[in-house]
Amino acid sequence: MRAGMQHPRLGRIAILFAAVFPHGVVIADEQREENAIKILEYYCFDCHDSATKKGELSLEDALAKEHFDGTLVFENLLAGKMPPADKEQPTAEEKDAVLNWLGKRREEALPKSFRRISRHEFVHSLNDLLGTSLDLASEIPEDRGTNDFDSDRRIKLSREMLTSYFSIADKMLEAAFPENGFPAEQQWVTSKIRDSHETYRIYHRPYKEGTLFSWTRANNGNSYSFFIDNFDPPVAGWYELTFDAAKVAKITNELSLQVHAGKYYYADDRPQPQRLVGVISVGDREVRSHTVRAFLRPGENVSVHCYSRHNFRSRNPQEGIYIKQMKARGPLLDSWPPTSYKMVFDGMPLRSGSRETLENTGFQTNLQQIGGKVTVSSFQEGMEKEKMQDGSNLTFWHTRFSPKVAKPPHFVVFENPRGAEIKGLSFATWTGGNGNGLVKSYDVYFSADGKSWGEKVMSGGLDVRLANEQPIIFPSETTSRFIKFLVTDSVQLDNKSIASVGKLDVITEIAEPVTISRVAVVSRSEKDLKRVIRRFAERAFSSKLSDEDLAPYFDAALTGLKESDFAQAAKLGLKAVLCSPRFLLAPGEYSNSSYAMAAELARSLWLSVPDEELLTLAASNELRGEVLRGEIARMLAEERSERMIRSFSDQWLNLRGLNKVTPSLKLYPLFDDLMNHYLPIETRRYLQHLIQENMSAGHLIDSDFTFLNQRLARHYGIPGVVGQEMRKVSLPAGSPRGGLMTMASVLKVTTDGFDTSPILRGAWISKNIVGTPLSPPPESVPALEPQHDHAETLKEQIEQHKKSKACYACHKSIDPYGFALENFDAVGEWRDTYKIKQAHRGTFQYRPKGYFKMGGSVDASGEINGDKFGNIFGLKKVLLADERKIAYNFAKKFFEYANGHEPDLVQRLHLWEFVGRKPENIRLKTLVTEVLEYSLSESKS
Repeated sequence: MRAGMQHPRLGRIAILFAAVFPHGVVIADEQREENAIKILEYYCFDCHDSATKKGELSLEDALAKEHFDGTLVFENLLAGKMPPADKEQPTAEEKDAVLNWLGKRREEALPKSFRRISRHEFVHSLNDLLGTSLDLASEIPEDRGTNDFDSDRRIKLSREMLTSYFSIADKMLEAAFPENGFPAEQQWVTSKIRDSHETYRIYHRPYKEGTLFSWTRANNGNSYSFFIDNFDPPVAGWYELTFDAAKVAKITNELSLQVHAGKYYYADDRPQPQRLVGVISVGDREVRSHTVRAFLRPGENVSVHCYSRHNFRSRNPQEGIYIKQMKARGPLLDSWPPTSYKMVFDGMPLRSGSRETLENTGFQTNLQQIGGKVTVSSFQEGMEKEKMQDGSNLTFWHTRFSPKVAKPPHFVVFENPRGAEIKGLSFATWTGGNGNGLVKSYDVYFSADGKSWGEKVMSGGLDVRLANEQPIIFPSETTSRFIKFLVTDSVQLDNKSIASVGKLDVITEIAEPVTISRVAVVSRSEKDLKRVIRRFAERAFSSKLSDEDLAPYFDAALTGLKESDFAQAAKLGLKAVLCSPRFLLAPGEYSNSSYAMAAELARSLWLSVPDEELLTLAASNELRGEVLRGEIARMLAEERSERMIRSFSDQWLNLRGLNKVTPSLKLYPLFDDLMNHYLPIETRRYLQHLIQENMSAGHLIDSDFTFLNQRLARHYGIPGVVGQEMRKVSLPAGSPRGGLMTMASVLKVTTDGFDTSPILRGAWISKNIVGTPLSPPPESVPALEPQHDHAETLKEQIEQHKKSKACYACHKSIDPYGFALENFDAVGEWRDTYKIKQAHRGTFQYRPKGYFKMGGSVDASGEINGDKFGNIFGLKKVLLADERKIAYNFAKKFFEYANGHEPDLVQRLHLWEFVGRKPENIRLKTLVTEVLEYSLSESKS
C-alpha cells in the first residue's frame, strides 16, 4: 500500500455494492468507477504508478486517458498473476468489482466484419452439398498467416484465394457430374516390386509367392520405400488397396506396413515426396487381407515401408513382413448411380446403365500394347531379349559370350506394325555384376522394311553409373515400322565386344480404350431445374429464398439448358451459388434468426453447411433453449464433428506446425515417420473423448489415461499395447503422461527439433493452457539458444538472460512452466540427463545409436506465483489447484475459434462467471455448448 493512503475495512463494504451479481445492488457508473480505481490504486500503484512504471506499465497514466484498453490488467487480475504472490491480495469481491468495471469500460464496439470461408470449410461444404468425398483442401493456399485460427475475421478474401476456390469448385462439380461420364472401375492384382538401388535391394527377397521385407532406413535417415509395380491410377479418385500379407517372425508385437503414395524413385539420393495414406498392422502368421482407402492421382505410385524394429537392415531377410500380392480397385464410387446425382437431383428420374468393371491382365510393355515385336543381334542363354522386356532391370538381355563371343554389331530392332506414333526409347542399364557390357553410346536408325536403314537419325551417350531409366527422345515422332538401337560402345573389361541392356522399351502415348458409364437426368423442365437450384442454394445459404433471391443462379442454369443436358445446365447454377459472396462470406442474409444460428452451428461443429434436420428446425424458427442444446449434442455426436476436433486442436495447440519441426537423427535416431503420423492422432482422440464424455477441464492438465497404439506406447515406455490401432489405454501408476502438456505431439512442436527450450515451452503453456497474456519479446534482445555442453547449467544460462529488465517480467512467468517439461526431450521421450551432439566423419550415415554423448542432469523444478514444484508432477498439482482458470482459457479459445475473434472483456467476464457459477460447468462439452449458445445469442442481438 502506498504511503499516506488509507483503506479501512468499512470501505470494502461499500465496494461490494459496485459489483453486479444476482444478489448485489446496481449503483451509478460514477460510483462503480471510483471504487474500482481505489482498489487498483491500493493494490497496484506501488509498482505501476507514473513514477515507478514497473514493466513499462503505468496504470496511473493509463486510467487518466479517455479510452483505456484494460485487457492486460483484466487477464492478469483474473489469472492471479497480479498482484504478485508476495503482495497483499484483493478479496474475491474486490477482484470481481474491478473485473466488472473493466469489462464495461470499453470503447463502443465496432460492427463485426464479415468472415471469409476457410479452405477446409469450403471443401467440406462442397463435399456435403454434392455428395462427394474429395480431399482437395491442400490444393488451396494456406492463408492463416500469424493468426491463431483460420476462422479469424481479419483474414481477407484475396484474389488468389478466390481463384483457388473457383478452380476447386470446377473440379468438384466435374467429379460429381462429369461431362463425359464416369470411368469404369478397374481392378489390378500384382506381386511385383519395382527396381530399387542395390544398397536397399538386399533388404527384401523373393518368398513363397511374393516378397519378404525387413526394415531399413535410407542413409540420410528417411524411410526407404519399395514401390509396387504394374499399378498406375488412370484417373484421380479413391482407390481400395488390399495387401495380402503375413508376419514372418517369432516376436509377439505386430509389424507395421506403411503405405505411401508418390512418384517412383530409384535411390534415396533422388527422393520424391511421399504421402502416408495408411498403416496396416500385421500380426497374423497366416496370410490375411488388409485394406486401406487412398485418394490417388495419375502419375502417383504406391510404395510400402515395412517397419519392424527387431530386424533392422537384415540382409536377405528370414523374418519380416511377407506381402503375397496387392489388389487395387478403383476409382471407387459409393453407389450406382452415384450419391451426387441422387442427392442433388433428389426425387427426379435418372437413366443409367450398369457400371462396368475392368480387369487388368498384368504387366505389358508399351511395345506390347501397340502390338509390336523385338529382335536382337544375339543373346546368351538365360539372358534372352524377353529379359529386357519384363519391366525389371534386375534381369537383362546380354549378347552371346559363351561358348563363342558374338561379333559386333550388337543391336535391338523394334517392329511397329500398326504405325503407332513413337517419341523415343526408354533405356535402363542392368543393376548387377561387374558392369561388363554396359552400353556407353548408341545410334538410332529408322526403316520401312527392316532392310534398308538409310541415314542415322541420332546418336547419344548413356550414363553407365545410373541405373534409373534414361529417356532417348527422337528429334521428332515417328511411325516407322522398324527402329534400330545400335550399340556403338560398351564397357569391355576383358577386351571382348559384348553388350547388355536391363530395360529397353518404346516411348509412346497409348490411347487406352476408356469405358464410360453415364447417368442422365430424365427432364428438360425449367420448373424441375428451378426446384433443383432452389433446394441446393437454400442449403448452401441456410435460408429460404424468394424468386428474386434465386434469379441470378437460376438464370445461369437456364442459359445452359438451351445448349446441354439437364445435369450440365444445373452445374452452371450450382457453381454460381458456390462462387457467390453469399456463400463465401459470413454472416449472410437469413430469413430468420434460426437460419443464422444453423449456419453458424454447422460451420463451427462440422466446418460445413446445415443438414436437413437442422434446416427443418430453422424453418420453424425453433432453434432456442433445449432444442438448440439438443442440436449441439446431436452434432457433436456425429462423425462430422471430427472435423471440428481436428481443426480446433491443430490450431489451438499449434499441431499444424508439427511437420515443420524435424528432429535431429543424430540426437533422436529412433524417431521415425510412423511415430510422427500418430502423434497428433493421440491428441485429437483424447480431446474428442473429453468433449464427448463431458469430462472435467482438469483432464486437460492430467489424467490416468490417454489414446495409444503399439508405436506410441513403446515411445512412452508403456508395455502391453500390441497393434497400431489407436485405443484408450490406462496409464500405469507414477506415469508422467496424462493431459495435453506431456503428449509427444505438444512436446515436439514446442522445440526446434534439436534442443528443448523452457522459454518456448513455457510460452506455449502460458498462452494455450493457462491463458496468461504475453507481450512480444523486445527486438533488441537476442533469443537464447540453450547449450547443454556448457559449464553453466541451463537454468544458469536463462537466469543470465533474465537479468535484462526488459526480459525479466515475462520470463519469471513463463520459464517455470517450461522447466517443468525439461524431463522430456525434443521428441517427447522421458530423460534424466541431456544429450550432447557429437561430430561424425564425412557424410552423415544413419545409425540407430545416433551421434551423441550424455551430458548434465535435468533440473525440472520451478516456482509459479509462490507455488514451488520439483517436476511435472508438481506443476500439474499447481495448475489443478485452480481448475477454473484452465476451464476459462479453454472457453476463451473455443470462443475465438467459433467466432473468428477474441472475446471482448464483457464476453470474457461472462465466460469467467460461467465457469465459476457451478462446479459442473467446468466440463468440456458443457463449456462448448455454453460458448456456442452464448455466441449465437450475441450475434442475434
